[in-house]
Amino acid sequence: MDVCDVDSLPVGVIRLDREDRVVAANAWFRRWAGEDVIGRPLRDTLVPVKDFLDGTGQYSVMMAAVRDPERAVLAVRAADGDGAVLTVMDASDRYVSGQRLRDSFALADRTRHRLQLIIDASIAFADATSEERLSEILAAAAAKAYGADESAVFLFDEHAHAHRVAGENPLDLEMSAAAITDAARQLHSVVTITSRAEADGFAPELGEAMQGAGVRALIAAPLEVEGMTLGVFACFFRHPRVFDAEAGPLAEALAGQAAQTLATVRLQRQLEHAATHDETTDLPNRRRLDEIARQVDHARAAVIFIDLDGFKDVNDQLGHDVGDEVLREVAARLRQHIRDVDVIARYGGDEFVVVCDADAEVATEIAARLREALSEEYSFLPAGLCVGASIGVAIADVNNGVLGIDRLIRDADQAMYLAKGRGGNQIAVAGLAVGAG
Repeated sequence: MDVCDVDSLPVGVIRLDREDRVVAANAWFRRWAGEDVIGRPLRDTLVPVKDFLDGTGQYSVMMAAVRDPERAVLAVRAADGDGAVLTVMDASDRYVSGQRLRDSFALADRTRHRLQLIIDASIAFADATSEERLSEILAAAAAKAYGADESAVFLFDEHAHAHRVAGENPLDLEMSAAAITDAARQLHSVVTITSRAEADGFAPELGEAMQGAGVRALIAAPLEVEGMTLGVFACFFRHPRVFDAEAGPLAEALAGQAAQTLATVRLQRQLEHAATHDETTDLPNRRRLDEIARQVDHARAAVIFIDLDGFKDVNDQLGHDVGDEVLREVAARLRQHIRDVDVIARYGGDEFVVVCDADAEVATEIAARLREALSEEYSFLPAGLCVGASIGVAIADVNNGVLGIDRLIRDADQAMYLAKGRGGNQIAVAGLAVGAG
């Protein structure tokens, strides 16, 4: 090629040999690509960009500069003997604009995908009826949203300790439970960590733990409702990860929806608990006792009916607040002295009922332990005010048809009145006096 004939052209002209090496180039292209282009393979200078073919894609192709991602030419190739001639014109503006347009389309596509993911997660959250199920849904949704290698959901207990409820935490073996809790407590907004320095700056043990676990990046968000943090979720990556501008808002949306549902699940659980438990002692109430009683083997059932002695004097002399304190202490002592298989409930006022799977001998032994425990001193009561217990016991009697829990409660209640009528602080078993013990 006679370069002199083409040096004045406002476009580039390049001759290539059969191996696609540049054997000649006019002045325009040498200025554009550099004088060292001669003798080099074309691929060291220009590479086709398949996404930017012209209308037909047959005659010209966009080619980007290898060493400068924002420079490109539009090239037309023609065979020439054993090689080819390439005519190029600068198309950097078009290339950059197209690249930005493609990035915009890609971002819009990711946004649509993430919006659909949020909608799907919201629907799934609404069906969750437990904290565990909600956490499983959140862990799966977060992992899918970010393409994470692992994800985990941590919830705080009543002592503000963080516990993993769902997902996998790759830092478990590298970071103490106390350090995980401390890191979770200080998380009040979405955080992304992509380097050891960022990890060290966020939590003392985090950087070393990530390095030890092979975690290269993470994103985490708090589950907050009305300023109260209920837990956190985190996604972990074992490869370098760059988070785009949508990563934070997506995490906030997922965390916000999950937190609202979590608060609703907890409120529902509290309401259900309140409906079946006594507010003062937190023992099952009469309604819950009826539900539990239906599951008891009535043929082996025994009922212990407890009525406090001296409780009215406490209320009259010291007030209902102290009376409530007595009831709470009574509940604690009863819990401590019954078996795991026994059921205890506050029946009303200062009355308590224990349902046992026991014969007469075992039920009487349990009643004796309870009477003794309730008769012990109450440290917060002044001298002269004593609390004890009159107890009635009724045992299922197959031969006489005494099987229903309701019937047993009535019989035990009558036996309790017999014990109280004999001076209190003693036990009576279905018409048979057992004594004060």
